[in-house]
Amino acid sequence: MEELRRFPDQSLPWERSRVILENIREEHRRTQHGKRRKKFAGILASGIVTCAVLFAILTLKPSSLPVETSESHAGVGVDQQYLTAAQKEIKAIGINKEFPFEEIEHTDEYVIVRAKDREAIVTFKPNTTEVRSVSAHYSINELTNLYQKYVETARDAFLAANQQVTLQTAHFFKDDKGTSLSFGIDDDKQYVRVDLKTNTVSDFSLHYKLNDVDKKYVDIAERALMLLSNQDRFSFTQANKSTQKNEEFWTFTNEKEKYSVRIGAKTGQVYSVKYVTDRYKITSLEEAISVPKPLIQDLFGIDLTGYQAYGGRNWGGYVLKCQGKPNIVININNLDRGDIATIRVEWEK
Repeated sequence: MEELRRFPDQSLPWERSRVILENIREEHRRTQHGKRRKKFAGILASGIVTCAVLFAILTLKPSSLPVETSESHAGVGVDQQYLTAAQKEIKAIGINKEFPFEEIEHTDEYVIVRAKDREAIVTFKPNTTEVRSVSAHYSINELTNLYQKYVETARDAFLAANQQVTLQTAHFFKDDKGTSLSFGIDDDKQYVRVDLKTNTVSDFSLHYKLNDVDKKYVDIAERALMLLSNQDRFSFTQANKSTQKNEEFWTFTNEKEKYSVRIGAKTGQVYSVKYVTDRYKITSLEEAISVPKPLIQDLFGIDLTGYQAYGGRNWGGYVLKCQGKPNIVININNLDRGDIATIRVEWEK
């Protein structure tokens, strides 16, 4: 665990992190404590642990594991109090939909009330009905006129990407940091999140036609792939523009060939390159600095002098860290050969 904590913090949107946490908690419910440990160890040994799951696991404190249900922790009267408070909070949103809340979980840190299929989740501070967060999913036709201006803001964002789409879903989310509505279409990889206080787009992930993208960004992406692969011809099938930590990114992908490049939309800085190659092989922790050093210098302009390596083939890759410099995350494809599959830089903000 101490070595796991050395891995860099992730920057997933809070809502996506919550989904990962919920899935892990669900797995904990189905498994006895001994089996949980065995499964967790097996996942680590398999080398397929992604950084997102590492983040979710590390943020699960022992005290927050769902080892108790409402029946074992509180009386029916207390549970009914939370059910009533959850319904009241959902009604206050002012959207034409009711949710049948049916599950309550008590922990030392919060009380969580869930509706069927997790369509709605309301969390409370422990021993009170003070709301911590609200999450609720709707279809567009369930939104009242109160929310139509936010629908238009999201639709305008899609139009800016030259997409005339029919918005289908809406996700309401509120916590102590703010309130938002996320709008999506049938492709769940695309969404626009609108801040309800300012009626502005706060987060998005949108597809663009390659012809609508400035060619200089495409050239940067192709050069990055050339450096990693030693090939000279690449073509992309998809361009996506998204936000993370208030920065915009272009991600160029060839879905069939399974390679991609992510770069800053304003800076042109390369953030990640995904391409399975046998040109560079890292077969041990001792090689995690020396082997990719010239490549990372060419790709990202980063000198690995002074960096330390953590992880290993058993973990699916390595993290290179140096005080005051960005983290380098390297995933390997074949555990026996040590082929590099992805290199990602985590620039500090």
